[in-house]
Amino acid sequence: MRFLALVALLLFSSGIQVRKELIITQQKILVSGYTSVGKFNCDFSRVGMADTLRFNSAEVRKGLEFKIPVKNFSCGNFLLTSDFRSTLKAEDFPYANVRVGNFREKSGKVFCHLSLDLVGQRLEFPDLMLERGPKGLSGKLILNFDLLNLSPPSKFGGLVKVENQLDLEILLGA
Repeated sequence: MRFLALVALLLFSSGIQVRKELIITQQKILVSGYTSVGKFNCDFSRVGMADTLRFNSAEVRKGLEFKIPVKNFSCGNFLLTSDFRSTLKAEDFPYANVRVGNFREKSGKVFCHLSLDLVGQRLEFPDLMLERGPKGLSGKLILNFDLLNLSPPSKFGGLVKVENQLDLEILLGA
């Protein structure tokens, strides 16, 4: 009888434990911004990779690194895509490098250290909060052109201007 109780306890307690690792099979970056004529979205997606994230792990890992070709971002139409690539100086800086590591859980929330190399600038976000969802982990950042030493583009003699703020969303999909 004690043996059955022990087996039942082990079976039910394993279902209660929070998962301490996540297998990543997709990465997606979505950049959104506003212009004087509306909103734009540009994205990059890569599927078919496989890596394992471990939370609160004592083992030394370099984390996940993504080398993203700027020319692979798509904004829905040729003109927006061309302007986006030009703004990010794709000819001079053909890749954006994203590194995420030090995944840890605190009070039911997931945090990581994110490093972003873009247009020759390195930005560090040591405590980026990630949300768990049915599709994996996602995190959001707000970047300004000033932070990247860029000027917001404008077209048609200033009639169409891009606002200084860009919203960046990162999805690590399972």
